[in-house]
Amino acid sequence: MNALKEKEPRYTVLLVLTALLFLGTGGSLFYQQMIAAAPDAANANVRTYEIAVPGSRGEILDKNGNTFVYNEQIHTLVLSAVSFPADTEAGNREILAILNKLEGEEESWLDLIPLRLENGAPVFEEDREADVRWMRSKYFLELNSYATPQNCYDALTEKFKLEPFSPADRMRIASVRYGMARKGFSATVPYTLAEDVSVRTISYFKENAADFPGVDGAVTSARKYMGDGSAAAHVLGFVGGISEEEYSEKQAATAADLRAAAGDEKQMLTIEARRYLQTDIIGKSGLEQAMEPYLRGANGKAALQVDADGNVSETVTVPPEDGGTVVTTLDLKMQQIAERALADRIAAITAEKPLAGGLTPAGAVVVEDVKTGALLAAASYPGFSLATYFEDYADLASDPGKPLWNRAFQSGYSPGSTMKPATAVAGLEEGVITPDSTFYCSGVYQYIDQTFVCFNRNAHGTVNVKTALAESCNLFFFNVAQEVGIQKLNAYASLLGLGQKTGVEIPETEGIVAGYEYRESIGRGWKPGETLLAAIGQSDNSFSAVQLTNYCATIANGGTRYEPYLVSSVLSADRSELLYRRDPKVAVETNISKTTLDAVKAGMYLVANETSCKPYLGDLAQKVACKTGTAEKSRIIDGALVEGTDGFLIAFGPYDDPQIAITVVVENAGSGASTAQVAADIFEYYFSTLNYVQPVQPDNELL
Repeated sequence: MNALKEKEPRYTVLLVLTALLFLGTGGSLFYQQMIAAAPDAANANVRTYEIAVPGSRGEILDKNGNTFVYNEQIHTLVLSAVSFPADTEAGNREILAILNKLEGEEESWLDLIPLRLENGAPVFEEDREADVRWMRSKYFLELNSYATPQNCYDALTEKFKLEPFSPADRMRIASVRYGMARKGFSATVPYTLAEDVSVRTISYFKENAADFPGVDGAVTSARKYMGDGSAAAHVLGFVGGISEEEYSEKQAATAADLRAAAGDEKQMLTIEARRYLQTDIIGKSGLEQAMEPYLRGANGKAALQVDADGNVSETVTVPPEDGGTVVTTLDLKMQQIAERALADRIAAITAEKPLAGGLTPAGAVVVEDVKTGALLAAASYPGFSLATYFEDYADLASDPGKPLWNRAFQSGYSPGSTMKPATAVAGLEEGVITPDSTFYCSGVYQYIDQTFVCFNRNAHGTVNVKTALAESCNLFFFNVAQEVGIQKLNAYASLLGLGQKTGVEIPETEGIVAGYEYRESIGRGWKPGETLLAAIGQSDNSFSAVQLTNYCATIANGGTRYEPYLVSSVLSADRSELLYRRDPKVAVETNISKTTLDAVKAGMYLVANETSCKPYLGDLAQKVACKTGTAEKSRIIDGALVEGTDGFLIAFGPYDDPQIAITVVVENAGSGASTAQVAADIFEYYFSTLNYVQPVQPDNELL
């Protein structure tokens, strides 16, 4: 008993310690599971998504800093998969309600589906083959490649449970569903349903958010254009939503870049930031396409959080980077003058003599700095407006004048007598003639069994190279060609840049130099008499306006052929850093003698100041030189033979110190001299700028 009493205090202490330990452990567990866990429980009900935040596209400027293309903030209406009804039928009802509201407010929405109802029957949209293929594909409707519009309409109705709706509403809802699928609509990829929406409309949806889950407004940037968007439209080009093919190509390129950069974490992050999204816009033509790597910004990141009550918050975690500013070589004022002068001249010519049935008025102008190769203007007629390109596309695409075609770079023309300076160079350099050599022109030239005639069947009498150029005497150049031969004629034409791509940044035609090689390539032979025709710019010769300008510039500057270019530099978005600079690049030093070039230029001087072009160019502030050309052409239009005559002019000035070269092409003009007024307007503007230099205003200084 006494022993037990002695042990009792020890048991009591042990029990107390055990109880304290239990309480401590239990309290700790209670705190961890009930109190400390409360925030975790709350966090468990918060869903977080990481989304990309695109940077704004870069601006495009002229050489003097005037804006061609810029960005403007606009409001867009977007759908977010985080809150948008997952139930198809509920989603359809919401889509229809959104569209009804937008249309009631006269707001447009993005109708992307390549299907429409025509007299109650579904038909495919024209020129939408790629979109139709995707609609039929395994990625969307899973139909055969030959599925009809009705098959697609029926599949859409079934897939998206559209039976309760009218045919018209089915198409409207199906269009939105198509767009959502095409753009990869998901928790991390919102879908833009409408662009450039009014603040009033955005406010309505925000105020009625409970009735429109997943609908929100966003502020983004849209491409805007100087004036009406027509200046240099063919050169600047347009942007559009990235296609499935473009997206796949860009994803493959990104994957390759990531493999190449493996191990370099910083570089890999940079590559990831520039990854294309299915919602991106991309350059489709012109400089927008050529300078895409610089114009496109880098994506940032944002955290999208949705709490248990469905409230959505967004926090930018990595700011996006805006694209670079592209500075072109174009002179905005000169560009506008070239476009207006070309349009006015074409209007005057067609008013004076209406074109034969099926022929359409068209033309091009290119202006080049002869000392650098920089292109100062490039006009193509007819033109279009970048600001309304998508609204006007159906009319533009069906216009017989093909206004979307860039005639300054992509059309090949038989150059007519503008070829004669090149033939003169060949004869002088090969020693076949000297500047003083003469031939007698009787108006008719007999070669083997063929009879050739002089320009306008004139008998020019005794002519040398200068007067032959001034009078555009065919017989003089027939004699030169017979002695030089087609191979050497072609060698000099190529040396001067004809019949080959110039290297300019945007798509251009290669052209054709007439001769054995081309004829062999098409499985035909070459007849001796065609050498004479090739020497005066006929036969198979086909050159672009930019090639003719570059050729003229090479003669004007003393024999250095530069590579024409349209972009002089790229600056960072804030213009504090130079990202790219294009220095003048010599394509070829022709090493043509000064004696030869002086003789050719002297003949061109006479054309501008003594013969056919004197009424247009003879009274300018400074003397210029030029060469005209005409080229007859025949076309079969609607089964009938229709003939026309294209007019050409190549020119440079000032004569004593050449600085710019100009080519004017007017299709169906009737004569080359009739195009000279266009060049006169450009020279007049350029000469007015020679003694005036606009000082650059430093940033952050008062005027």
